[in-house]
Amino acid sequence: MAPATRPKITHDNGHLVLGRREPVAGDYAALAKWRAMLNVGETLRPDLTDALAAYRHFLDGGGKPRVFSYERYVMSDVSGQTTLWNAILDFQDATQRIYLKDPSQYQFPVTGNAIPCGAPAGKYPYLSAMFPYPSTENWQKAIGAHQIWISGEVKAHKAPNSNGEVLFEAIMILHAEDRYNFNVSDADIATGLPDSDNGRFERVGWGHQYDHFSTLQRYLKWKGFTLGVAVAVSPNTTRMRQPKDNRRLRNRL
Repeated sequence: MAPATRPKITHDNGHLVLGRREPVAGDYAALAKWRAMLNVGETLRPDLTDALAAYRHFLDGGGKPRVFSYERYVMSDVSGQTTLWNAILDFQDATQRIYLKDPSQYQFPVTGNAIPCGAPAGKYPYLSAMFPYPSTENWQKAIGAHQIWISGEVKAHKAPNSNGEVLFEAIMILHAEDRYNFNVSDADIATGLPDSDNGRFERVGWGHQYDHFSTLQRYLKWKGFTLGVAVAVSPNTTRMRQPKDNRRLRNRL
């Protein structure tokens, strides 16, 4: 498969836009409270497994990049399923347009632009409907609004006994990325707690924003130029493991 070219994606810097500062007594108390909440959550909230693993990396990961599972997002959140389906349609449409410009080509790469997932509905109604914000608390906390882009390799040939109809086969890769941090003036959807409760840790150097990434692959197959694929197969897997960086062993099983 030809190497894919990542489009230009710009991330925000959360509470770091307010500048660094020295910790005060209230910061120490807040950190103790949030670490206690994290420990309790890892024991009692298995529904927040991905969110809690992402948050622990914020506190303990030192800002290093992290890999998360978009397969788990698609498996457990209806917004993930909507995003994947529309990504497939977008890839399919781009494939057909490229082919029609030069029907002599039988194999070619496809690379798309960045697509914001979870864009404000009032400002971007089309994007917010086709690539929505996560619907579950787990994924709202784990990735929230994020970016995807699509790449792949396509083969096009005339299907036997099809009256010249073109058969497309493709390996599509959905690339996802997000910067995990806490934004000024934002608040948690489920609890209403202000982002500043954790943004303070960025400012004093106890928490570190980081970029986390994922890829998802599908084998696609369809005939002709009508949108909608006949086959969309995921790679062989035993079952979707929970985050390997989750501290609780039972949450990784």
